Amino acid sequence: MKFLNPLRPAVLIKRYKRFLADVQLPNGDVITIHCPNTGAMTGCARPGMKIWMSDSGNPKRKYRYTWELAETTEGDMICVNTQRANQIAGELLQQGMLEPFTELTAEQKYGYDNRRIDWQGIDANGNLTFIEVKSVTLAVQQQGYFPDTVSERARQHLASLQTMASEGHRAMVLYVVLHSAIRQVSAAEHIDAKYAEACIMAKQAGVEFNAIQCQISAEEIKPSAMICVK
Repeated sequence: MKFLNPLRPAVLIKRYKRFLADVQLPNGDVITIHCPNTGAMTGCARPGMKIWMSDSGNPKRKYRYTWELAETTEGDMICVNTQRANQIAGELLQQGMLEPFTELTAEQKYGYDNRRIDWQGIDANGNLTFIEVKSVTLAVQQQGYFPDTVSERARQHLASLQTMASEGHRAMVLYVVLHSAIRQVSAAEHIDAKYAEACIMAKQAGVEFNAIQCQISAEEIKPSAMICVK
């Protein structure tokens, strides 16, 4: 996934009200930008971090700029825009990096609760496959965790996938790892024990769990390698 326009650098002053952040531009100006992340953003929003933002090109938009990337003091790159995860997942699925799928479609309604699945496709054996995409940015050294805050919605997604698996379809969670330090992914039992328990139940029901690592730069985010989910 290449950024269509060059990202602009800034320094983070603070993130607040979940969807807002104040940043300082290289010329010293301070502006407020949109933060497209509803999570806790632990370790991703420390004051003083170098960040990159995209420009909507619309001076009439209330918050013209959108926060895209952050860099830790250790030099690790993070994509904080959770909307990018679905784009990246679409690229790797279409390229067959996970496995070959045909008839890939996004945002299809499915399941007992008629919610939307991120991606749906047909595998090489003709199985209808439902793929739920999750963005992972919480890192403790090289260990990645999901979620970074208690998430009832994430548990509901697992329940829907579990139903699809019980009906004979393939169902999977695809963790898109958007923190360059992460080398493996686990359910964050220390944050959301119910989600971790739901993952165990989903695995027992046949739901598959995969994770893709990404190369992150101010020019592009590129899926690079599958990593372990424990």
